[in-house]
Amino acid sequence: MKMHAKLTIVSMIILCAAVNVIQGQDPADLPGLMVDLTRTNNGGSARILGIGSAQTAIGGDISSVSSNPAGLGFFNGSEFSFSSQFNGLSTTSNYINNSTEDSKLNFNLPNLGVVINRGKTRNKWLNQSFGVSINRKADFQNRFSYSGLSFNDIVLDPVTGEAQIELNPNAPKDIIELAFQGVIDVGLPDMPPIVTDDFAGDLAILAWRTFLLDEFTDEQGNRFIERTVFATDVDGNVLEDDNGDAMLAFPEEDLPTLQIEDINITGAAYEFNLSYGANYDDRIYLGASIGINTFRKEVERVYNEQPTLTNLFQLTFTDVYEQTGLGINATGGIIARPIDAILLGLTYTTPTFYGVSQIRELGMTSNFKDTNPIEAEPLLFDESNYTMTIPSKFNAGMTFFAGKSGFLTAEIEQVNYSGGSVSGLSEQNLEDISNEAINRFDRALNYRFGAEFRHDIFRIRGGFAYLADPAEDNVEQEERQFSFGVGIRKRKYYGDVAIVRSDGFSSQISPYPGAPIATVEQNATRVTFTVGVRF
Repeated sequence: MKMHAKLTIVSMIILCAAVNVIQGQDPADLPGLMVDLTRTNNGGSARILGIGSAQTAIGGDISSVSSNPAGLGFFNGSEFSFSSQFNGLSTTSNYINNSTEDSKLNFNLPNLGVVINRGKTRNKWLNQSFGVSINRKADFQNRFSYSGLSFNDIVLDPVTGEAQIELNPNAPKDIIELAFQGVIDVGLPDMPPIVTDDFAGDLAILAWRTFLLDEFTDEQGNRFIERTVFATDVDGNVLEDDNGDAMLAFPEEDLPTLQIEDINITGAAYEFNLSYGANYDDRIYLGASIGINTFRKEVERVYNEQPTLTNLFQLTFTDVYEQTGLGINATGGIIARPIDAILLGLTYTTPTFYGVSQIRELGMTSNFKDTNPIEAEPLLFDESNYTMTIPSKFNAGMTFFAGKSGFLTAEIEQVNYSGGSVSGLSEQNLEDISNEAINRFDRALNYRFGAEFRHDIFRIRGGFAYLADPAEDNVEQEERQFSFGVGIRKRKYYGDVAIVRSDGFSSQISPYPGAPIATVEQNATRVTFTVGVRF
């Protein structure tokens, strides 16, 4: 079964808007998924997070295993480290002039690793170390809600004088009207209608199964499909037109439909690294690593409509899908010490090649007044498989040491988002649309700065990171991160704590094609604890 590309309509909107709906919760938004997997979190340990995740020109930390493996050349002994993290998310959504706030708390283990040091060797190769780590590279955890009162533009038919919905593709529609538009033929008697091969067709099938659409027969015995949501008075009595037929209900300005959607997202991207780093004469540090990448992203959308003065109390539309991927990349790095107080670092990470699998389920429940809820048999889509390429990255950094008092560090990261791609989709049209949208992304420069002050066994850290917007559009996706951290260092063990505040990130989402767009502003606060033991 083809991937729910039945949302080609949405993909066309994505393309025309240069991917305005980033982080879209629609599996057809493959450009959004590519951005999620590209904009990774470089910091694994609390020490590195505390200095703004600037680590290209820093060594001797467990994060070197996954960031710049040349940093393994700074280890003089073996070490085991693990981290735990509390991630607090808060969102503010705006939909049809209504604001809704939501939040979510997540606990995870962002980093676990070990470094085995071989000690000093002959000649000027002073240290060699092997590192293994699991690093949480991207966090998909989120939850947000939005709601608003929606209505159609109603006009009078110039011939019959009857009220009709304005045929404006930008006008808001309720989901029942969209389902009705998915019907292209009445089909055989006592059989479901024939529907279009797109999202509206999926809705039509579910609406038929929940009796939101039903078959009627006119005086000539002709069978036709029509909506079953009728207008009522305040007492619940169905209103009739001049012909004695039940009056169809449409959301009008005075009789709007309340639209509510709750979206819950879980999952993360992890990287398992095998790394090697060496130290030549305390002047040149070299390293390389292989990264095995995995991710899982599960999205549950629950959308509700509550019309005003109709025989329908509420309908609920559910959309649940899961994407999982397995990929591979490689990283090479070098750190040079031209003078004792300066470190210069460079890293290059190859593109990550993912194999992605996807499953999806759509469901609907209608709740007519004075009846029990009617739940449709869900639509189950076969697993689809495709490949995705995540762009390469290049980092350059510099660190200045102020003796034993601490250091200042900075790095710049270049990411060419347009270098990503998708292939292997069963629908060539969707693949072309997705790749054309990805090609419209920009080349982005990310900046990170950090400082560490040392006094005896104590450490105080601060940092800042700026992640650039991957696209020039009306959605602000640049992200700013402010960090603070403290720690202690003993000969055999150490402990660190870091707090990172992220803000400035926004996204857009629509409950269905043709509906108004909700804008979501997101902030996050991460508190990370790291404990390490040297042996």
